[in-house]
Amino acid sequence: MTGIHGDIVEHSRLYRYLKDRGLRKATRISRDPDLSVLKLGGSHDVYLIDDRRSNRKFILKSFEKNGVSASRTARRMEKEYSRLKQADHILKHRDWVRVARPYCKSDKGDFLVEKYISGTPLGSYIRDTMENGEKGKLFEKLTFLSGFLAILHKKTGKYDRISPSNIRGEVKKHARQASNGGAMTRDELKEMDRLIDQACSHKLIKSAHASLVHGDANPSNFLYDPCSMYVIDMESSRFMDPVYDLGMMSGELCHFAMLYGHDPHKADPFIGHLYWMYAGNFKDQLGTFISLTKRNPLYMANSLLRIARHPFFSLEYKRRLAYHAGECLKSLKKF
Repeated sequence: MTGIHGDIVEHSRLYRYLKDRGLRKATRISRDPDLSVLKLGGSHDVYLIDDRRSNRKFILKSFEKNGVSASRTARRMEKEYSRLKQADHILKHRDWVRVARPYCKSDKGDFLVEKYISGTPLGSYIRDTMENGEKGKLFEKLTFLSGFLAILHKKTGKYDRISPSNIRGEVKKHARQASNGGAMTRDELKEMDRLIDQACSHKLIKSAHASLVHGDANPSNFLYDPCSMYVIDMESSRFMDPVYDLGMMSGELCHFAMLYGHDPHKADPFIGHLYWMYAGNFKDQLGTFISLTKRNPLYMANSLLRIARHPFFSLEYKRRLAYHAGECLKSLKKF
């Protein structure tokens, strides 16, 4: 008889799903498993499941959410499942980068089961670099990341141009949420909205072609062992300007430089390295680099405003993030 214990409510839907025969077959755990359930952090209820009899682990994501319809839940789950399958297919035969392969999903569309991946998150390398000045490892890890993003974007590139209204709405939403948390005054928010409108109407942004982006390129979603990089959490993946991913990581690098290095300019060489190594995957490396970095300010501003929403930062620090987001948007004028 299956044993289940840990962070779980007995006879809940999750409890019942862990007894599913299809799940046991897909994850290759023992027929009579002894399952330990550990709830992790994340935007969803995420669980690390460990079968102590087979010594196998897997990740289970619950897409159940109060106030969200079952049909919408199923669509969100199906989206991440299909994106992970697509990325896994794109990356096949490459031993230096892998994606968290999906094992199975529940028939009702509320649970998704993925391969368990252990590794050091990119954020650990960024923090260590900003605090202690050790640069070599971070350059190496960003080279891996740039290679993955280039493969993903090149393999899924479309002739269609992006819709500036999509990124405009997202940046304005993040600005409004950051302002609600104290990052900006009402007048400063109005000025930020004006800068966002101005940036999104720029021909550089309008001329970009769409590719499938990871959609949540923050340091916690890229894990490393000594020889490989692992990609997780592609729920936010969609077709956007490829600079969306690069700009998000640029904002994260700037944030880490401010928070742990006390100087946003400490991020500059790493942002430049990320873009240069990414551009090296295209025929015209210099031309690609110039084109991408010209669009970076909009997406980097979006990343900084996204971070400024978090309630656990001080008001002073959130205001600094918003200030640098505004400076990014202003810098588009010179192009």
